[in-house]
Amino acid sequence: MQCGAVSGLVAQSLTYPLEVTRRRMQTIGVVPTAGNESSTGVLGKLPGQSNPDTVSSLSSPNEKHAKPPTMMRTMRHVMHEQGIKGFFKGVSMNWIKGPIAFSISFTTFDFIQGLMESESEQEKRRPKQYR
Repeated sequence: MQCGAVSGLVAQSLTYPLEVTRRRMQTIGVVPTAGNESSTGVLGKLPGQSNPDTVSSLSSPNEKHAKPPTMMRTMRHVMHEQGIKGFFKGVSMNWIKGPIAFSISFTTFDFIQGLMESESEQEKRRPKQYR
């Protein structure tokens, strides 16, 4: 369980900025992330905060039809709008739920694997004093 918990904690911490970017790209134009309508606008203005986050605000100004932003453009926008902290919003909740989920997964895998082993494989795993 401890190996699952630690590996989950490390993996989630390293990949969380990509999770934030993915979520941001999925919600562009649906949920404002800046401005008066956003949760940050309600709670207080962040330094350097600009207009609400929409497809047009992340797209190039020269484009006639707004294209969905690229991953790099979205990451630059998050960095400009909220700084490095923007990539780790909500990570503390993942630190609570992640290790629990990973440790349960690892333990369940080991348990099911033990049920599926043949008797000869189980015999090899037993210490010599119990054979």
